[in-house]
This record gives sequence, structure tokens and C-alpha cells, in this order.
Amino acid sequence: MDHVAVDLGASGGTVYAGQFAKDAIEVAEVYRFDNHPVERNGRYVWDVTRLIDGIVEGIAKANRIRNRNGEGSGNENEDGVIDTVGIDTWGLDFGLVHDGELLQPPYSYRDPPFRAAREAITDRVSRRGVFAATGINHWNTPNTLWQYYHLATEEADRLDRADRLLMMPQLLSWLLGGRPAGEATIASTTQMVDPHTGEWADELLDRLDLPRSPLPTIEKPGKRLGAVRDDLDPRIGGSPELVLPASHDTAAAVAGLPLTADDPVFLSTGTWFLLGVELDEPNLSSEAFEIGASNERGVEGTTRFLTNIDGFFLLEECRKVWAGAGESLPYDDLLTAARETEPFGALVDPDDETLAIEGEMPDRIRAYCERTNQSPPRTTGEVVRCVLESLTLTTAIALDDLLDVAGVRTDRIHVGGGGVRNELFCRMLAGATGRTVHAGPAEVTAIGNLLTQAVAAGTVESVENGRRLIERERPPTTYEPRRRAQWADAKDRMRRLLDEGTAG
Repeated sequence: MDHVAVDLGASGGTVYAGQFAKDAIEVAEVYRFDNHPVERNGRYVWDVTRLIDGIVEGIAKANRIRNRNGEGSGNENEDGVIDTVGIDTWGLDFGLVHDGELLQPPYSYRDPPFRAAREAITDRVSRRGVFAATGINHWNTPNTLWQYYHLATEEADRLDRADRLLMMPQLLSWLLGGRPAGEATIASTTQMVDPHTGEWADELLDRLDLPRSPLPTIEKPGKRLGAVRDDLDPRIGGSPELVLPASHDTAAAVAGLPLTADDPVFLSTGTWFLLGVELDEPNLSSEAFEIGASNERGVEGTTRFLTNIDGFFLLEECRKVWAGAGESLPYDDLLTAARETEPFGALVDPDDETLAIEGEMPDRIRAYCERTNQSPPRTTGEVVRCVLESLTLTTAIALDDLLDVAGVRTDRIHVGGGGVRNELFCRMLAGATGRTVHAGPAEVTAIGNLLTQAVAAGTVESVENGRRLIERERPPTTYEPRRRAQWADAKDRMRRLLDEGTAG
């Protein structure tokens, strides 16, 4: 069967066409489109009309390519080649529906009014209480709970009119013609779901006086939502079935990594890093709360026991500054410059609030180093090395904490996403963690999305079987740890920096 995976992030979307068979995987990128919040009436919202146009064009292009190449494989669609479509997105954001109509464009988590909800919520229920009820420990970015609380207390008339709340992947599927639904992996990230039952955390909602009625029934990945609506048929060239994949992008990425019970550690790389361990059950211990870990649902009933780390954001911001100054260097040139510098120099805390602000990032990094009694990086290569060493050491420390709390021992890390193309980063990660890095696939989120569709279609028996197929057909590149003593010293410096505010 032929599937389409729509992988939508907060800055753009990518559409992939693919097939899973018992002995082969085929995945191809077919279309890209931009995405960003837009300002309307003083609020930041998502332009869902533009998103639907991008998704439709991507599905249509996948259909045209498949038809032109004669690559359909036993598809059930009379009009087109593509059989099913699954959408995954970031978490946090949602739309409100009333009587079959979208009430308004969905707000972006970047909309400033939502930030005040954090304090209002924790005045009524402690952070530990929210963690105990939901397993979620995210307090840096306005989560679904914050937004829902804001609407209930500050825009109650709007929320009162809603008969359904749909997270972004399900909202887009609904706008394409699918039935309204909830999905387990993305619902679990909302800070509103019981981690044991996978159902809405009614007791927490009651304590916060939040309505239960708009919240959809939560379903497992693989459920069918219905066909793309008829009026889109001329544009698409068919009416493929909409399916619930693992619709949270991290859940899809983890599904696409060849994890096993003995090798359960994953790192999904991008602007953010999602570092975690795949477990059979959630971990709600005091130790888990203290290290800032969260429990999100994975595929087939697993738990993603994870933490967020600022990822390549720092490097991306540096590139913007250098490009603005006429030094627009491709990544390969930046990495070459970094390789030519001395290792184990200045370090920064990637999560420091002064480095979370866009603009002037190289100067912010230098100022941070001076403030923490370190000799700041001067050249472009030194800045790049500083960022990469800091990221890998921060990841190594977070991994030590996660494994200790989870009671897991492993000598391997599975890495997916854009970072697998960065050989220097992967070698540094192996050294910093003292573990073998298995890097790949790069397009892991799309592969995981496609895999959950293939399992739903019966082409692949289970996610576990699919992972073994991925490992065989897309073998990872491995990196062994080197210079262990020097990396251990650097990790000690990073721990002092994080604990005491100085690396001296």
C-alpha cells in the first residue's frame, strides 16, 4: 500500500510518500512548505488555510509522482495511488470547533497572554501535583493545559461555544474531511491526561474548574478517520483515507528508531532535542520530578520517559547573524571550521535564559562565557565548537540522570533527525556520553508516521517488526566513544557550570 506522511513543524511542513513491505521500505520527500504564526487582531495564530493548501498540494504531488512512475502497489483507491494519509505535528496547540465549523484560527503557543496561566495554575495545584496527575513536567513553554486554562478564565465565552477541542494533527485531518478525534500520543503531551489510564485527568480538570465536554475521545494510533472530502478530489486526484498515525512528532520519531528492550535510549535532534528512554510504564517518582522528566505515551502502550533540551537553536541563531553580516556559510564549512579549533574550550548552558532570546547569538554566547569566568570563543569555528560541545555535554548529563532514575543500563544511544547528518556532533556525542551512537535515519519522524500507517493497514505486523525492518534496510552509522578521560573532565566542568554558575 502507498502512504503519505505529513510532518508539520512550527516553521514548516514536509510531505513524504512511502511504502512498507515485509522486506523493504521506500520513503521519498515530495513537497515542502513554510509555516509560521501570523498576527491577527493582535494575537498570534496559525494560518490553517495555508497549511491545508500545502498538505493538499503535497498529497497531489505524491499522487502524480506515483502515477507517473507506475509505483502503486495493490492500492485500494480507484481514483489515485495513495491509500492513506497521516499527519503529525508539534504539541501544545489546538483548535476549537462548533457545529462543524472552526470557531477561529488556532492560537500559537507563542501568543503572549498564555504565559500568565502558569502561575495561575500553580497557585491552585502545585507543579508536583500536576506531575502526579499527568506525568508531564514541562514548564517553559505554554502547554495545552495553560492555553485551555487561559480560555476558561479569560475567554470563557469563546470556550463555552466550543463542542470539540482538536489538537493540531486531528484539526487538520478534520479540515480535510476526517471525523473529529483525539489521539493518544499527542493527547498525553497536553498536561491533561492520566499517564496510567491514557484518559483525560478528570480530577485535575475539576480542581482547575476546566470543562470536560469539549475534550475528544482519545484513540490509539491506527484508527481510520474517513476519506479526504470529495471537493478536494480534483486537486488531489483521488480520495485517500485519513488515518491516525503516532501524531505527536516525537512519538512518530521514536517509533521510527530501531529501539529494543535492551537498547531503549533515543535522542530526536532538531531545534529542540528530545532525549529519553522508552519504558513499559510511566515513572512518577520524586526523583523523576526533581530531574524535570516527563512521561509521554508512545506507540503500542509504551512510555516516552524524556526531557527537553535546547538543541540546534543556538547554532541556527548564530548562522542568522553570520549570514546578516555577509558570512553565509553552509553547515559543512562551519563544521570544518570547528574541527580546526582546539577542543574542550569554553562551555555554555544551552537552557540559560539569556540564550533563549533570538538575535545577536554569538555575542550572547561570548557574554555568557565572560560572566562565568571563561575565555570566550572568538572565531566562527570556536563558537561552533563551543555550541556543539555544550550541547553534547548537557545531553550526556541529562542522560545520566534519566538512566539513573529509570534504573536502565545501556551502552548505546539511537539518534534520529537532522543531527545524524552532522558527523562532528555525533562523534562528540559518543565521547561526551561514553556510549556508542547509532545515527539514523535522518527522516525518522516520517518513517515512524509511515510505519504506524502500515501497521494499521496490516502490511507490517507490529511496530517491533517494523523497527527490525528499519534497522536492516536503513542501517545506522555508528560512532564509538574516544578520548574518554578528556570528555570526563569536560563533563565535570559542565556539571559545575550547571550547578554553580561557573566552569572555573
